[in-house]
Amino acid sequence: MKFANRIVAALAAFVLLASASVLANGYIVNPDLLDRIKPGMTAQEVEQILGPPRSRSDFSRLGLVSMDYETRIWTDMFDVGVMIGKDGTVREVQKLKRFRGGP
Repeated sequence: MKFANRIVAALAAFVLLASASVLANGYIVNPDLLDRIKPGMTAQEVEQILGPPRSRSDFSRLGLVSMDYETRIWTDMFDVGVMIGKDGTVREVQKLKRFRGGP
């Protein structure tokens, strides 16, 4: 019985570590979290809700930085950009569906 408990505990730890590494790569597990991101929030507040972004894209001519994430809604994948202004606050959230080419 103790051996079975150890296996369950080890599997639970593995799943927790695996999900943490996915979150660290800018993947939003729960797309409903995007509804919590509002204009005027700071970039730090966004990271507290969504975790660290996959990357950051600089649009210096527009005075914006995009915090880049990805998420899945049902079978569709979306690229998400949280647009941060020069003052460090959210301007808008853009969600673009990925195109799947092919026949």
